[in-house]
Amino acid sequence: MFRGIDVKAVVLGIAADLATTFVATMVVMTFLGVGAAVKDLPEEEARQLIESTFQQPKYLLLGGLLGLFGTVVGGYVAAKFADAAPLLNAACVGLFGVVLGIFFIGESPLWFAVIGVLLTLPAAIAGGIFWRNRNRVRPN
Repeated sequence: MFRGIDVKAVVLGIAADLATTFVATMVVMTFLGVGAAVKDLPEEEARQLIESTFQQPKYLLLGGLLGLFGTVVGGYVAAKFADAAPLLNAACVGLFGVVLGIFFIGESPLWFAVIGVLLTLPAAIAGGIFWRNRNRVRPN
């Protein structure tokens, strides 16, 4: 039933996705100066400032693109470390991202959440395709 899925590769891909997304978000927050602004605020006010900043459409778009980039990286990593079926393992990373996205669907505007959920699986598979094309592995 789960032939071809390499749990280690999928876990590494998920970790790469989450780490890339986290680091990219921290870089953006630093670039926007949000980190400096929240430094001297009480925890609740700092959280509200971050949330309000990232609810603006231009920052939602930027955050979404960074999240999708992280998913592409995760798919690439899963494909790279898979013993077989690189695209299947990349897709598993995307499936995890879809489930996670559905779980947090109330955290952002509905239009954003729906677009994110719809693009997550293709982004992970794209990462697997990038790896496959660089390494000339037969398609699965």
